[in-house]
Order: sequence, then C-alpha cells, then structure tokens
Amino acid sequence: MSWKKRGEILEPEDKTMLTVEFTDPLGNPINVDSTPSIQIIDPIGVPMFANPTSVGIQQLATGKYGYLFEVPINPALGVFSDYWQAFVQGYKVSQNFQFIVNYTQVPQINQDGQIALGDDPGFHYSQEALMNINKCLKLLKARLSSEGKSQSVDNFGNTIFIDCSTFSLDILTTFLDNALAEFNSIPFFTGFTFDDSNAIGQFCSILVERATLEALASKALLERSREYTIDDNGIHFTPPAISELMMTQYSTLLTNYWEKLKFIKASLRPRAIGLGVFGMTSTINPAVKQISHLRERQLV
Repeated sequence: MSWKKRGEILEPEDKTMLTVEFTDPLGNPINVDSTPSIQIIDPIGVPMFANPTSVGIQQLATGKYGYLFEVPINPALGVFSDYWQAFVQGYKVSQNFQFIVNYTQVPQINQDGQIALGDDPGFHYSQEALMNINKCLKLLKARLSSEGKSQSVDNFGNTIFIDCSTFSLDILTTFLDNALAEFNSIPFFTGFTFDDSNAIGQFCSILVERATLEALASKALLERSREYTIDDNGIHFTPPAISELMMTQYSTLLTNYWEKLKFIKASLRPRAIGLGVFGMTSTINPAVKQISHLRERQLV
C-alpha cells in the first residue's frame, strides 16, 4: 500500500500516514500509557469523527504512532488539522499538526523563485489564441462527450453534483496542441499558430479530428487494463472488448485523417526552404550552378 507524506499536497481520495512521536524530557522516544487518540478537523472547522478515536492507530516504533487517513471524495479544500492526545506516565499530553488538501492542478510557487525540474510550465497563449482554442475545445468536448456530473452526498447529507469529465482541460488542450504541431509538420512544414484566426477557423475540423483520435487511443489503453474474464464454476463471461472497438474505430478514422491531411496540405503548398525546387538564378553563386550542372550530367 502506498500513501503520500504529510508535507505533500493531497487530493480527494488520496491516503496519507499521519504520525506523532512522544518523547521524555531528555528527548528520547517513549511509549505512551495507552493507545493515543486522534481528531481531524477540516478547514471549515468540522470534525471528521464524532469524538476523538483510537481506532486504526498503530504503533510504528518506540514512541511513534500513525493513523492512515483517506481524504473524502468531496472534502473542503485547505489546511486540515490533526489533534493527538495521550497519557505519558500518568500525565496528559497533546500535539497538533497540519496537512493540506487541494487539487494539484493549482500551480505551486517555488520558494526560491527558480524553475525546478518537473515544474508545470503551463500554457502561454495570447487572447486571440485562447479564443481560437476555446472554439476548438467546444467542438472537441462535444465530439468526445467528455463532460458529465456525478451525484454524491456531502458531510451534511446534502445531495451534490460533482464534475467528472473524462479528460481535464489541460489534457484536451494538449491534444489540440499536438494536432496543430502535426498539421504543421506533415507532409511538409508550415508555420500556423493558434493566433491565426483564419487558418484555425478553416482547419478547426481536421485539428479536432486529430485530437479525437489521440483521445481514443489514450482511453483504449485504460480500457484494456480493465477488461477481464469472469469464471464461476465453469461458467465463463467475457465483457465486451471496449478497447478493441475503440482501436478499430481509431484505425479506421486515422486512415481517413491521413488522406484528408495530405489533400489539405497539398492544396496550400508553401514555398520550399533551401535550393530544393528553386531554379538557378543569377543571384546564386556560380560555383553552386556548376555543381548542379555536373550533378545533372552524372551517371546513376
């Protein structure tokens, strides 16, 4: 079983080992008289248990105790507090600690102001580019049917609805960014960006199609890991191979996509880079002319 450390930012349904260590006046670890109790308070002051509890607390070492806490599915976000109480040689002692529950999509600020390995670089688009991306995102979300709501109950018994989109906004934007990069490089290079409103408006359909294919491929891998055969006393049941259906759809659509991409790029063939298809003019070095002339006469 794996869990996060107290100092890490926790997300809903993450697990963390909350620990406490008791010492004597000289700083040496010492066991308490009986199992300590714990109470966890969320950021809005609501206790997680009706009363402090010792259930689930385990001794990790001499004087060190731990409680494996699982963050609720819909917690209040912010700083949680865990209060510990115990008796050491007849004296009541208590300690208080904190941990943070939030979504990791919220960027963290480096303490030293320097870029660290693994930092999220984020997306840096102009207002024009963001408007064009949002248009593509609207089409992509509709095509994937990726947005939905899940019914749940909060700590007070109220029915709430939680967003449960198949893909996050960052992932969908990444799909579109990859689609534009591929559009610009196959079968020959162009330099369109999301700031080119006319180009994005004209080619939005092909970009959304490529992003859809990437989404299908990624979900097919996840579905493959969930599929299995149920065997009960000789009765076999195999759930439908959703991943196979998705990969078949992916392969068929990918072939059509390549054909359309080639036709589109062929219709707007840009200027070539270098001497590939340029004719020899008077501005070119005579030595280059001579090399080209000799190459045309060489035997293959």
